Amino acid sequence: MSYITYLRWGAISALFLALFVPFVVASGTWGAPNLFFPYITGKNFAFRILVELAVLCYVLLALREPKYRPRSSLIMYSALAFVVWMAVATVFSVDPVKSFWSNFERMEGYIGLLHFFAWFVVTGAVLTAERLWDRFINTSITVAAAQSLWAFMQFLGYATISTQSGARADTTFGNAIYLAVFLLINVFLTLYMLARLEKGPHSNKTTLQALYGVALVLQVAGIFFTETRGAILGLAVGLVVGAFYLLFFARGKESRTLRRIALGAVGVVLVIAGGIYVARDTAFVKESPVLRRVASLSLTETTVVSRLKYIWPMAISGGLEKPLTGWGQENFNFVFNAKYDPGMYNQEQWFDRAHNQFLDWLIAGGIPAFLLYTSLYVLALLAVWRSRDKLSLGEQAALVGLLAGYAFNNSFVFDNLVSGIYFFALLAYLHSLTRRELPRFVWYSRPLGEHALAIVAPVVIGIGLLGAWSFNGPGLVRASTLVTALQNQEAGTNSAGLVVGVPKDPKKQLAQFNDTINAPLWPGTALGRQEAVEQLLQFATNIAPQGSLNPAVRQDIYGVTHAAITTLLHDRPGDARLELFAATFYGPYGQAALSLEHMRAALALSPRKQQILIQEGLTLLQAGSAAEALVPLKQSFDSAPGYDAARYYYAAGLYYAKQSAAADALLMERYGTTVVDNPQLLQVFMALKIYDRAIAIWLERVAAAPKDADVRLGLASVYFAAGDRARTVAVLREVVKLSPKDAAQIEQLIKQIEDGTLKP
Repeated sequence: MSYITYLRWGAISALFLALFVPFVVASGTWGAPNLFFPYITGKNFAFRILVELAVLCYVLLALREPKYRPRSSLIMYSALAFVVWMAVATVFSVDPVKSFWSNFERMEGYIGLLHFFAWFVVTGAVLTAERLWDRFINTSITVAAAQSLWAFMQFLGYATISTQSGARADTTFGNAIYLAVFLLINVFLTLYMLARLEKGPHSNKTTLQALYGVALVLQVAGIFFTETRGAILGLAVGLVVGAFYLLFFARGKESRTLRRIALGAVGVVLVIAGGIYVARDTAFVKESPVLRRVASLSLTETTVVSRLKYIWPMAISGGLEKPLTGWGQENFNFVFNAKYDPGMYNQEQWFDRAHNQFLDWLIAGGIPAFLLYTSLYVLALLAVWRSRDKLSLGEQAALVGLLAGYAFNNSFVFDNLVSGIYFFALLAYLHSLTRRELPRFVWYSRPLGEHALAIVAPVVIGIGLLGAWSFNGPGLVRASTLVTALQNQEAGTNSAGLVVGVPKDPKKQLAQFNDTINAPLWPGTALGRQEAVEQLLQFATNIAPQGSLNPAVRQDIYGVTHAAITTLLHDRPGDARLELFAATFYGPYGQAALSLEHMRAALALSPRKQQILIQEGLTLLQAGSAAEALVPLKQSFDSAPGYDAARYYYAAGLYYAKQSAAADALLMERYGTTVVDNPQLLQVFMALKIYDRAIAIWLERVAAAPKDADVRLGLASVYFAAGDRARTVAVLREVVKLSPKDAAQIEQLIKQIEDGTLKP
């Protein structure tokens, strides 16, 4: 039947197109929409829509053609149990809404897991039935090679890199780590396909070997261009594990070549690792960003300390507090905030992941989820072993190496969309190798009749389209409208009639935020709502001090924002970050009592976080309660004396509380001087008219940048504030020499100072 052909090609096309999702960036270019978190949301919406299309075609196809129906295997049972258990964990989550929908920054949650499972089922059934796995993997290798070329262009400076990744290649992923694990997986898929060439005669074997070899070189180089240590070490671990698998199981003369390859791989890894270690202090290593990052890895390195000393122990502790159902997906922040250690002052302050995928599932779904997720790796290895009659030794080694390298990498990072796509696709492939054939139940092995299908099809199509719309439509609109609301300028015309950017009317911007927060489309979605409210809070906080703002508009902004954060806190209680956002918002609007109320609510949820303690102290200082402000400022300082910012703010509090001797001692203890060039302290010295300290700081700045006219202007402003007109004028004349183009303006300023018309 023709419709069977359409369904078949619809499902296959959707599956293959999903491999090109890494290229999707929703930044408003190349016809793509402009979405919030463009590297994340664009890929996820594209993948979900493709999976939903594939599922729709697949269900109808499987009803009509029994060969497409799911088969059973240990991997299938374990994956299904994992998904079912996470449904239970979502129901009992501390924030079920977020656990289901996630947010724009991650786009995971239970809805993401459902799509992964659907992807697993459909790929395992369709690609196996159509015998398309080789083409599927070759398509993936081609995509990875293209991404590697892009990374090479970034390395050479011919392509831009996202601001998040700095100098590290990240292509269309926007994150070097995400690109690295994608290439890591494809390295072993390429090795797998190389091993498959040895199984039988191929008319174009030499050509394929050459192409796979080029792809391997590009992929390995791409991993190094990302400078991602976890992936680089994961590659080494995977190669060594795969090599030892060959050495252990290779038997007979026919395996001599494989043993030599294995020994060579181990030798190369050991030589490179040993060489980097021995040469770690040489200029060659230090001048190479990749080698320098790998060589710097130690138990005392910042990221290693953050995981070993802080994040992983708190994740284990938090997981054991809720061992049965866990905290729910997307809720590690609750554990992190409650167990925050002040020693993390130089780390990320709002971790939402344990940076270990295994521990992330412990937090999300308790011990059962941790064991079920781990069992997927164990059963995958078992599937490789049980498929010895179908897979050559080289193919087995490549798959074992892939699992080992991926598991090692996931012990230090967390999954993203693309790595999740490949993990569940790998499980689907191994499931296809070990699956059982159709049971002999008549109802399961018999095709659905034409008339019955005519009745069922409209229902399936209706449910599928409604689900796809509900899952994606409202979220897509919110992600797009949020970008519009965040834009402070819009198109306008100047006096010459040219189109230019003009400041957006705050009232219009407020209306756009309001539209974004409310349900953009029926039936609405919680996806992105929290981020929209957070962005509104920042907009309202930043615009509040503007003196030119219409008082009525200012009041409208306050009213809308107050209502939004109040509703969100009611729906999602217990989030210290949200409480801090609220506290920061109320301050500029003169609501000191409300600000302190939310600040203390945040502290109750995260009692040792310096960021909150410092903010409470600053709020009390602004309210004129210097003595009371010293309590949280001192607590922040005492919790981590090595934290310079906490010392600065505590010293500032002491100055405001008229305890100058104690403040001086605090600075002398650390810096050996009371003249410390710090913006907060400089602001304090100016506010309290301690001009000698402020002048000393500016003199140091002038000495450090003697030809910088702006620095001398800063010094002149302090002299002027201190009432020293002679020195003010003298410094301004030095500015004229450094910046002749400003001479007329500076001379006018000098004239006003000398005749007394300009006063401090």
